[in-house]
Amino acid sequence: MQSLWYRRVAPVLDTVCIALFILLGKDRHSYDNKGLTWFLTVFWPLAVGWLVGALITRVYTRDDRPWVRLLGTLAIALFVGGILRWVGTDRVAFSVFTVVAFLFLGLTTFGWRLIWTAVARLRGTGTAPAQ
Repeated sequence: MQSLWYRRVAPVLDTVCIALFILLGKDRHSYDNKGLTWFLTVFWPLAVGWLVGALITRVYTRDDRPWVRLLGTLAIALFVGGILRWVGTDRVAFSVFTVVAFLFLGLTTFGWRLIWTAVARLRGTGTAPAQ
């Protein structure tokens, strides 16, 4: 069973993964990379997409099939985020950006959960996302 602490921290860590993706990839965008505007322009479609995916899959509230729920959240996030990116920022909906986002966000969101699981098992606490 997931601990209350895990359920509170997981959305924060996932948001950090999205922010890190944007910050590391900022030089690849043709935005004016000064100030907060460029960051929010790239961030909001992915963040809203992630929120929609998380609500649909219930990745933060259900204990069963956490890895499948996370994969579903990621897929929905990129689909919804791509549509929002196209509608809200006049960028193409799906491109190499989508592939890179899938790989980076998949690596980081699955990665921190794998580390969390390993540490929880070593400690014997049983508060990992997967049992």
